[in-house]
Amino acid sequence: MKKQRSNEIILLYAMICVLLLLMLSRAFYLQIVKGNYYNELSQYRSIRIFETQPMRGRILDRNGVVLAMDVPSYSVAIVAEDIKNEEKEFNLLSSIIDIPPGEIKKRLQEANLPTYEEVLVKKDITDKERVEIEENWIELPGIEIITTYKRYYPFNEVGASFIGYIGPVTLEDIKADNFYDINDRIGKQGLELQYEKYLRGEKGKRVVLVDALGRVKKVIYESEPVPGDDIYLNIDISVQKNLETIVGDRRGVAIAMDPKTGGIIALVSHPTFNPNLFVNGISEKDYNFLLEQNAFINRATQSRFPPGSTFKPLTLITALEKGIITPDTVIDCGPYVTIAGRNFKDWVYPSSFGRQTPSEALANSSDVFFYKLGLMTGAAHIKAYSDLFQLSKKTGIDLPFEIEGIVPSPQWKEEMFNEQWYSGDTANMSIGQGFVSVTPIEVATFYQMIANNGVELVPHFLLKIVSGEGETVYEYKPEIRVKYIFKSSTLKTVKDGLEGLSNKHDMQILRVNGITVCSKTGTAEVGDKTGSVHHWLVSFAPRENPAILGLLFFEYSTFPSSHALAPLMRDLLKNFF
Repeated sequence: MKKQRSNEIILLYAMICVLLLLMLSRAFYLQIVKGNYYNELSQYRSIRIFETQPMRGRILDRNGVVLAMDVPSYSVAIVAEDIKNEEKEFNLLSSIIDIPPGEIKKRLQEANLPTYEEVLVKKDITDKERVEIEENWIELPGIEIITTYKRYYPFNEVGASFIGYIGPVTLEDIKADNFYDINDRIGKQGLELQYEKYLRGEKGKRVVLVDALGRVKKVIYESEPVPGDDIYLNIDISVQKNLETIVGDRRGVAIAMDPKTGGIIALVSHPTFNPNLFVNGISEKDYNFLLEQNAFINRATQSRFPPGSTFKPLTLITALEKGIITPDTVIDCGPYVTIAGRNFKDWVYPSSFGRQTPSEALANSSDVFFYKLGLMTGAAHIKAYSDLFQLSKKTGIDLPFEIEGIVPSPQWKEEMFNEQWYSGDTANMSIGQGFVSVTPIEVATFYQMIANNGVELVPHFLLKIVSGEGETVYEYKPEIRVKYIFKSSTLKTVKDGLEGLSNKHDMQILRVNGITVCSKTGTAEVGDKTGSVHHWLVSFAPRENPAILGLLFFEYSTFPSSHALAPLMRDLLKNFF
């Protein structure tokens, strides 16, 4: 019995010794053999996944001149879970970047991101701010400096009306497209918005190990971001700058278009804005000033105006195509015509143009001739040809937020005002007044159809899209919007009238180097300001196989007449002849 108990004690001690030996062996392995490995690993706090922002694609003119580009920039970001002492760190950071601690905290909360993700609190910091943060990195464990990009517009206001600008994403943007997170930027207006999905590129990814201070200790995986595509435009920046000078500080629009392709070579809408103001956040004062000026509205595509006499070719085309008159028809035009007991005066009243053929009346822009012609033709026919040529429809130009014009009809008036149509409405419609209201780009596109003998092309800025590797991703091909076969006599009559205007003594200045020019002026009375008018001038040259179409429009014009725009149109045409 004693011998059995002794054996059990010996066995117990043996088992204890074995266990101690195993524990000592494991300790030796962990502390001596793998000690450095586990010491390093113990410093890692977590694995984090970061998205890396791509460089946004450039916007360039037809000659490769850069109109918008990304440049490297440093930003300050906060990783909430790395913050050790929020009050202390935010106060120190505030003293460096000049943002109140409360605002820093607010931005962190509004981001509504997981605590391990970076939240940008200030973009494009100065070198001084960057150095000071780096010098205080031990006191700022949750604060990071990250390399980002900022948008740069080398020509400031020039071209801003179509280039647009970028800004921070909204919650609506994030909900609509899971590409974005709260730190991203997005095209807000113009071509920056129109071609956002090409310009934005593809994000990269970094998977890293970080230590207790949030510092990256090891990169586990990394994929590089893919830069956005470059957008080449039909724009010629030298012509654009010239048109900006032509418009000056006036409220107006200038357009230069290639009628053979519909390519927009230059487009000005004024007042405008400097898109660089939005790169780091525009001040409330500057933003309110621009709002008061309606600077964010592209008047070429987003504003309607009465076209005045620039509408008269449509009335004439309708009458000629319907056979209501011929090119040789003569209409006697006194100083006024009485319609339903009201005298409708010619613009030369109390003078008159007398007997006129259609081409003579168009060159003279005789109101009485077109009052009479409109009544002979009828509002329904004029409206039908307007619809046929899509005069008041969106042109399809590659800009967001384009609006439609208005060419009325008796049914339209009934629906809008619950009123019947009168003969006076037809008379006003015939000369581009009354309820007629169209955008400058619609007017330009209508005249493009005349210039092209019935072929109307979609106006567009895009020339081609090129990847970061230099591969052409997409090349724009002209798109036919309207194709109409005119009577040959109709086109000749209309072009005779348009050329006749350009040959008048006060308009001959348009004939740069002796070229033939077809033009139409327009003076539109404005109902909201007594005595105010808008002035128009549309020209294309040369008459046959035209190389350029130009449009000038001035809102609440201070010029003495629409003919006074001729020297400005000459300056536009001199870019091409």
